Amino acid sequence: MRAVVAGGSVAGLLAARVLRDWVDEVVVVEPDALPASPVNRPGAAHGDQFHMLLGQAQDLLTHWFPDLQAALARDGAVVCDPLSDGRMLVDGRDRPPVPGDRLMPIHRPLLEWHIRRAVLPSVRLVSDRVVGFTGTTEITGVRLASGAEMACAFVVDATGRGSRLGSWLAALDHPGPPRRRVNLDLGYATALFHRAPGQRLDDLLCVHSVRSPSSPSPGVSCVAPLGPDRWICTVSGYGPDRPTRDRAEFTSRCHAEPAPAFTTLVDSCAPAGPVIPYRFPHSLRRDFHLLPRFPRNLLPVGDAVASFNPIYGQGITAATLHASALSSWLTTGDPITTYLRHLKVITDAGWTTSTTEDLRLPHVTAPRPRTFPLQRALSAAIDHAAMTDPVVARRFVEVINMRIRPADMLTPTILGRTLLASFRR
Repeated sequence: MRAVVAGGSVAGLLAARVLRDWVDEVVVVEPDALPASPVNRPGAAHGDQFHMLLGQAQDLLTHWFPDLQAALARDGAVVCDPLSDGRMLVDGRDRPPVPGDRLMPIHRPLLEWHIRRAVLPSVRLVSDRVVGFTGTTEITGVRLASGAEMACAFVVDATGRGSRLGSWLAALDHPGPPRRRVNLDLGYATALFHRAPGQRLDDLLCVHSVRSPSSPSPGVSCVAPLGPDRWICTVSGYGPDRPTRDRAEFTSRCHAEPAPAFTTLVDSCAPAGPVIPYRFPHSLRRDFHLLPRFPRNLLPVGDAVASFNPIYGQGITAATLHASALSSWLTTGDPITTYLRHLKVITDAGWTTSTTEDLRLPHVTAPRPRTFPLQRALSAAIDHAAMTDPVVARRFVEVINMRIRPADMLTPTILGRTLLASFRR
């Protein structure tokens, strides 16, 4: 029995890792020539931008690859303790750190390279592109851009946010998934800087500065070590405030940040490369669970399911959760609808976290749900309580790290402490 995974990014590799325990052969079909070293590949246009492994991703990656974090550390990845190494500001105010919330900035090409080294020896890699399915009412295989066909028992779509799955399904007389999107017009720019041995910035390693939708220029700026000899720094903005590749503008944005680490970085560290901008037009989700019928052997994962506002760092974590859902589904033998419902739960959690804030942005034209005013008021109250109450702060961090759902904040204890914090305010 063979499984074909379309796409060799993090989501595809994790699906391949799960499937190799269940089928005789796993084939990963990837059009990119995968590099033999930890450098970016053409198909990952945002690979050189700032990435952070959230807590849930760290946990699940360690489950499948017990030696991965140690290997990343040997190659320069730096784990930051929020109490001694990190700082987060929201509109210039310090957010209290939560003990045990390990911060792990990561160079995406390094992460993908290590996962490839762990997965590809046990699966077959084909340099090609999936362009459709074979079969009539059910999928029996895939068609490749080279003209070849490959029979299989399972197909995983890990082709990313540009997935053509809807048209492939239509060719089999299956409906495509309904889509929802939030037009963001987000832009961010990243630059590397030389780092002296053991250097810290304002006695810190990792700094996040969040500018909320109510600020004059919403966005996020981040700085962290990329290894022993490099700093990585990202700045972001929306619409006409999107950053460009201009070095002077990048420096000016860092000087404007309330955390001194950004000024220290650009004033004392030499650039180690150009400023690289990236534009993210919209968040997108595909609601497979709403389809009246779906092929029982087709498994979407990663950005082919949902692509969130990247400033929240949810993409890699969602991919690990999809792989976990796939593993659970294979264990039970339930109908495919069970897997699709698991995807909905994961997507709802990330979508709620990001869009509750995104829909506050004045330029975003997506429809607001009827409950949005109440949802936003409650979110703002919880966010305020998390700035002062350690119990609310810990639960809030668990939501951000995608270990629990936003709905899990709505307990009597958390709501009571949130109400008390509002009265004190």
